[in-house]
Amino acid sequence: METKSTFLKLKQSEREYRRELILDAAVKLFAYKPFAAIGMRDIARQAGISPASIYRYFPSRDAILMEVLDQKIQEGKVRQAKQLQKRNPDLEDVAQGMVDFFMDKDSTLHLLAYFLLKEGIDPDTLHKFQEAKDYFLNHFDEIMVQAGVSQSGVRIFSHAFFSSILGLILVFHSQAGQEKAERRRHLHRLAKLTAAVFSKGLR
Repeated sequence: METKSTFLKLKQSEREYRRELILDAAVKLFAYKPFAAIGMRDIARQAGISPASIYRYFPSRDAILMEVLDQKIQEGKVRQAKQLQKRNPDLEDVAQGMVDFFMDKDSTLHLLAYFLLKEGIDPDTLHKFQEAKDYFLNHFDEIMVQAGVSQSGVRIFSHAFFSSILGLILVFHSQAGQEKAERRRHLHRLAKLTAAVFSKGLR
């Protein structure tokens, strides 16, 4: 019985290792190729496994993309929580923290935009995306309460604020002829202005 249990643990460990290998391969490809140009065969080749075996771990390319996005969301939550522990946050802190995270994590921004805009996502992957989005927004609600938003109205305020800052980032994160540092400074100014407008709404 113990031998069987050890064997199952090894199989599970191997499966997890293969999944991580596939995800790492996908992240490397996404760093220099657009999502539309990457297929399951490309990811399998990068991971060093056969195209047929990749389907044992993920049913589609979108499922792989979703898994990568979920990991990035978790990373963003941890990063923002650490930043906000250093001081009492206000809306400006939160807004500029979002700008910095997405400016530092271009692939996360592209993944998020992909799932927000893409049609025809398979139901399982779409469900996972909705769960990940809700999970992050629930965390964002907690941050809003820390920043002084009333608990009773936090969800609608949180959605409006998050969408406003994300919209700014999507529009201005790539500007022809501008260095990244210059774009970041501009987005910080826009985020500060938006936070000021929302702060007036709080009062």
